[in-house]
Amino acid sequence: MAYRLLNKERQIYLREGSEETLRGIDRIIFDFDGVLVQTSQSYRQTIRKVVDYYFLEILGLKGEEGKLATLRDIQKFKDTGMYNNDWNLSYAFITYYLNLIIRELKQKNALQDFTKQFNNLQFSDLQSFIQILKAVSAFLRRYGVNGTDLVNLKNDDIVGLDLFLAQANLKVGEDERRLARKLVPYDLEKPDLLKRLFEETYLGRRLFNKIYGVSSIFDFSESFLDKEAFIPTKETFNVLLQQFGKFGIYSGRPRMQGMYILENYNYTGYFDENRAVFLGDLLKSELEMEKLGKPNPTLFIELIEKFSGKASGVTYVGDGIADALLVENARSKGLENLSFLGVLSSSEDSNKLFTEYAKHGADAVITDVNDIPYILTSLGGSV
Repeated sequence: MAYRLLNKERQIYLREGSEETLRGIDRIIFDFDGVLVQTSQSYRQTIRKVVDYYFLEILGLKGEEGKLATLRDIQKFKDTGMYNNDWNLSYAFITYYLNLIIRELKQKNALQDFTKQFNNLQFSDLQSFIQILKAVSAFLRRYGVNGTDLVNLKNDDIVGLDLFLAQANLKVGEDERRLARKLVPYDLEKPDLLKRLFEETYLGRRLFNKIYGVSSIFDFSESFLDKEAFIPTKETFNVLLQQFGKFGIYSGRPRMQGMYILENYNYTGYFDENRAVFLGDLLKSELEMEKLGKPNPTLFIELIEKFSGKASGVTYVGDGIADALLVENARSKGLENLSFLGVLSSSEDSNKLFTEYAKHGADAVITDVNDIPYILTSLGGSV
């Protein structure tokens, strides 16, 4: 699809033929992460720290921090459109490396002993499980497993990260995959290791205690959430509020965290809280998340119908391929007046993201949300 450059300095592009759809906008729904708040120093750094902490601290493998999960690696996961939820992404990263470890143990004829010792792992509580992982650590170090070798395998022709993402799994047996999953418990409905480590890393001790009402275990002093900067200016939001009324939200972030940020920056007045969908609160199981999370449009369509009805002109502002697919899938269900504005500023590779936006029919591509008034003005609107 052809795009017209509206502003070279700001990287604002308009898809040919989308003018009428964009002129018909009367409601705006925003994604949260990467659209309303800059998460490059929060969620993505949290993913990096979670992966490092699991392998270098909990399992005690030797290696250099920041190498197991680079920002480019994370973007590769995001570019598949399958890992919009960062719990899922972190889990996939860790299980990828655990499968590599199991494969390495098999080559060293040590897998049978490892399986015999750890195949019956059961998660009861976090502190007890961490003690079990210390025994796993001792076993791995005894056989020379280290973080540096895992990093090097990322570029391997057979088990490299690119091939893993293309195939959605490594060529290992189901028993081995099951064993890897046992080593990093992840359960959306119950206490587990993955969510707890992620949330404590992201929030830090003070905010974790405040939001969840329980004492932290890992005791991280730093809060990545408090580093998040709000992207839209008050000037931008005042202009948009005057024309479109209060905005909606459709996000995978937990509601309490989203509302904390809006309150912290004094932006709650711009949003209709009854039309703010935070999937982190709605999807209570991994199965639900796979079925109803982005890019599945079911809950998104329900929000649009609740917001203004199918006939109204709604635009969704997102920052990734999963968002583009979400809108594309919703359009296929009959929402013809739905438009999509794709944000570039949160990506490590804006050119690649632009190509994906174009492939999935984004109506406009912008640097960030502060470009929205410029687009509408260029179309002869009243903004």
